[in-house]
Amino acid sequence: MHLTIKMLEDEVWYGPSSIHGKKMPHDKNSDYSVNIETTSTGNQDNPLLISNMGRFIFAPKGFTLEIKGGIIHADSRFGEIDFAEGFETLKGAFLEAVNRHFQPNGVIPPEEFFTIPQYNTWIELIYDQTQERVMTYAHGIVRNGMPAGIIMVDDGWNDYYGSYRFSKEKFPDAGSMTRELHDMGFKIMMWICPFISPDSPEARFLDSKGMLVMRDCGMGNREPVVRRWWNGFSHVLDMSNPETEAWLDSKLRVLMDEYGVDGFKLDAGDGMYYSEDDITYGNVTPMEHSALWCKFGAKYAFNEFRATFSCVGLPLVQRLHDKAHAWGHGVGALVPDTVTQSILGYAYVCPDMIGGGSFVDFLPGSTTFDDELLIRYCEAAALMPMMQFSLAPWRVLDREKYEIILKMSRLHVEFAPKIIELATSAAKTGEPIVRALEYCFPHSGFERCFDCFMLGDDVLVAPVVEKGAESKTVRLPEGTWLDDEGIVHEGGREVIVPAPLWRLPYFTKIG
Repeated sequence: MHLTIKMLEDEVWYGPSSIHGKKMPHDKNSDYSVNIETTSTGNQDNPLLISNMGRFIFAPKGFTLEIKGGIIHADSRFGEIDFAEGFETLKGAFLEAVNRHFQPNGVIPPEEFFTIPQYNTWIELIYDQTQERVMTYAHGIVRNGMPAGIIMVDDGWNDYYGSYRFSKEKFPDAGSMTRELHDMGFKIMMWICPFISPDSPEARFLDSKGMLVMRDCGMGNREPVVRRWWNGFSHVLDMSNPETEAWLDSKLRVLMDEYGVDGFKLDAGDGMYYSEDDITYGNVTPMEHSALWCKFGAKYAFNEFRATFSCVGLPLVQRLHDKAHAWGHGVGALVPDTVTQSILGYAYVCPDMIGGGSFVDFLPGSTTFDDELLIRYCEAAALMPMMQFSLAPWRVLDREKYEIILKMSRLHVEFAPKIIELATSAAKTGEPIVRALEYCFPHSGFERCFDCFMLGDDVLVAPVVEKGAESKTVRLPEGTWLDDEGIVHEGGREVIVPAPLWRLPYFTKIG
């Protein structure tokens, strides 16, 4: 199906990919194209394009999109396209899209995701995940005054992809580790992926049962695909086969029942790792296969995803794509990407690992580390729904600067009741937790505001994301606003607030 529409006067559009937040909004001067029909962007995609004038475009099976010269072209080879208008505002169009296409199921992720910081072992341990090093990291968290929360053991805890078992060499007594972590107050999540190492016992078994993605190799013969991804070459689980899902669930239940693992970080479900000519049990498209990985993960309360497609309404924790330890395309992308993520309907958002999730920025000899950037990143995350640490801030900061990290962590805990309230509401209404100013204050000149965000309808958060900045210029909406230092401001105008390194400016609407 093909759809062509012309932008209205003063109309701007948002979507369909969270990783493109800094390209928002689309207007008459935009030159933008994306394919989320047969591939993916590596982050949250939802085939939704939505306008500040109360219009939206939605294609359940994905689309290719081109925006140029004020004309929008959308094509969907696999399904219909729904175009709707007449809902007046961004919020009106969003709520109608939710009602028609992705109503929430009433369940939120566990409260621990929202109330206290999370910790991921990736940046500190990279692929050297061992029982000893995980416990050293966990003890460092508590010893340095941070609260125990969810700890995610990242890639490398097993011997090869597809084993879904603790490596005996790396984790000689995994049961004692998980018991100790629980005693310390942590919840435990393990990194998993849908890839299977070739020539492994699991690969041979899955091949014999028809549970791998296949390819046609001619003469009526089929064989498992071997697909290249960031860790080499692997077979791929066919998640459209109910037997595959049951097999994987049985492996993960062992980790939960025998070791006390609480849940899983389900990585690498990107549509780019599937192909149109793949042979699958359910005859699914690449992006549908990506969605199946996410829907499978929804059965585990403790879950986390980086790449999702059209899975709005499910209680899935959605982390932004790995950010570089940089200003413009790192911390500077946090607010635009998170606001876009939320406009697309993904309510339970996490702004990546604090400081960035690209491990090359932290290797020995790297010259990119910037303690100011780390602190500003932490501040930007503090009043978002979740904050996740990986780089150990107590290791790289002096005590004075580390105290700012602790202050921001306490601020997040202080706002946890409000965040939980908003998350609970999102599970019923679909409304985002993090909201664009245009969403809350329509047609008031905020359609291009992506350096601030709203937490609900009444808290405006204005993080500093520029190196060396000591103040923040904020345009306040109409009304009366109380800032974080107790100063009252009348809205409808710009204010310049001091923003030394230790301050995250935010404003609460009081009238």
